[in-house]
Amino acid sequence: MEKIPDGQTAQDRPDIVARVWQLNLGAERKDLDEDVLRRVQARIYVVEFQNEGLPHAHIMVILAEEDKPRTRQIIDKMVSADLPDKEKNPQLYETVITCMIHGPSGAAYRNAVSMKDGKCTKGFPKPLSEVTKATSLGTQCTDEDVERPGGFD
Repeated sequence: MEKIPDGQTAQDRPDIVARVWQLNLGAERKDLDEDVLRRVQARIYVVEFQNEGLPHAHIMVILAEEDKPRTRQIIDKMVSADLPDKEKNPQLYETVITCMIHGPSGAAYRNAVSMKDGKCTKGFPKPLSEVTKATSLGTQCTDEDVERPGGFD
């Protein structure tokens, strides 16, 4: 962000954003090659550009059978999301809040394309959860833990 002139946002400089993003994607791919998530058997990704021109990737990773997480506790150790500390790093906190959280939706954005009959069609906002809860379809649920076939107990 230091390279973007004052008065401009990331949306004003997709050239810089795309280059930095490409470098970060390369670093993520290198991490996968170095087994940061355990041994990767296969991976595939698709790069997309939003209407504003900013890139993102959908990445699917297939772990070696013996390295697949089998419990919610292992999943929670591998995957987590916490907001940065607002007091210690206000710029990072603001970036995450504005760029990485689904929106806009809800009562204040009734005309957003993701809204229908006063509700977000994507199910946002989702309730926060301290632990992973899985259904038989692999989606998060808010009720008591549901047994998942295939070893997720």
